[in-house]
Amino acid sequence: MLLGQLKAFFLTLILGIFSGGLFHYYHLTVRKARIGRYWLYLIDLILWVILLLIVFAFLLLINGAEMRLYVLLALACGIAIYFRYLSRYMTPILSRAAQGSVEFSSGLARAIRSPFLHLFCYWKAQKDKGKTPPPGDSGN
Repeated sequence: MLLGQLKAFFLTLILGIFSGGLFHYYHLTVRKARIGRYWLYLIDLILWVILLLIVFAFLLLINGAEMRLYVLLALACGIAIYFRYLSRYMTPILSRAAQGSVEFSSGLARAIRSPFLHLFCYWKAQKDKGKTPPPGDSGN
């Protein structure tokens, strides 16, 4: 019984460290992307839903998703350990990963937007073709 709780505590502590790292990566990515205020609200919501699902799924595997005080303490301690001791070592790695994510997302957005932009320009050119004055009507 006690050994199971210790195992659950340490696995949850590792989950807290992972959650802290994921949040740190998210923070660096948002800073590098310079996201607008309203988009940031939406992305924050998405992050917390994803993080909640990840934590719940792992807690389900670790201890059947029982929420006890030691589970919350282990999560909080894991996050605190990450930010106190590991974040300074992980910042350069996560910063490069965040920059890569921003560049990949920008490239993907351009690739998705490009066909629609070309289609819009083609449509506008076709629409403007019919608006030329008749050949003999120069206004003289």
